[in-house]
Amino acid sequence: MITLKDVQIAKERIAPYILHTPLIRVPALDSIAGCQVYLKLDCTQITGSFKLRGALNCMLALSDEERAKGVTAPSSGNHAQALAYAAKMLGCSAKIVMPDNCNPVKLERTRSYGAEVVLVPVKERENETKRIVETEGRTLVHAFADPRVKAGQGTIGLEILEDEPDIDVVIAPLGGGGLISGIAAAVKGIKPEARVYAVENEASARWTNIRRAGKVVVLEKLGNTIADGTRGNHGCEESWEMIQALVDDVLVTNDDWLIKALNAQATYGHVLAEPSSCMPFATAMQGILPVKPEDKVAFVLSGGNYDMSLISKLLHEQNA
Repeated sequence: MITLKDVQIAKERIAPYILHTPLIRVPALDSIAGCQVYLKLDCTQITGSFKLRGALNCMLALSDEERAKGVTAPSSGNHAQALAYAAKMLGCSAKIVMPDNCNPVKLERTRSYGAEVVLVPVKERENETKRIVETEGRTLVHAFADPRVKAGQGTIGLEILEDEPDIDVVIAPLGGGGLISGIAAAVKGIKPEARVYAVENEASARWTNIRRAGKVVVLEKLGNTIADGTRGNHGCEESWEMIQALVDDVLVTNDDWLIKALNAQATYGHVLAEPSSCMPFATAMQGILPVKPEDKVAFVLSGGNYDMSLISKLLHEQNA
């Protein structure tokens, strides 16, 4: 499992190339959330999401030989953009495997960084990536299974505690598990008494099923969700170990609450983020996040690569 030291090394490595994103205090959201609200705006990161942290940390740690082979990865979109950007920055080629129903904004931006994109059904992403590695010799930079990627994502936790050392709770979206693994390693490593929560969408609640089974399992069926950034049918053993050891609880939300959270963040926090990023605040609005009014809570807004036509539609329907 990755450690605080791994995250600190990652921070030194990627600091010249990323933004230290804002942690903003939003009192207008306190009464809705039942706590003191802080929003960690990684939706403002270069490439529009936290994924750049992990992709860059891994890419910078590769040997010249590994980079010369080109890189590949399966991704719903945010890791795709991050890896494409990092590859372009370091002068190597990237071939990304994305689901054929991916967010069109994420697809276009991935291609804009010069990456080749292969579109396949969502459940075929891993197999197609494996085929590319075997036939083309490309280096795999996995979105959540690579420890160097997790360590890069964990720099969010370091920044939160740098900006607000008295933070009581950190909650982040949960997809493949890389983000929460890194954040938990950082936060618990510095401040063991702080609580760390993860939240997944009921349409692809892989970790809830893993906890129920007591081992890593693959979801047989995925539901539809606007939270495309967390869509997937499996996790990895290492992330499961991190979640068991360091995450206080895994919560589950749904699209109805996501839309309410999206609206609240935009209306009172003046922040617009992609639906996956709204999952943490959705749990507070649902009343399932165990916090008190005096608790200082950092809600990680992980991405801002949204389809504006979809966001406009959702907000219009919510306010109609």
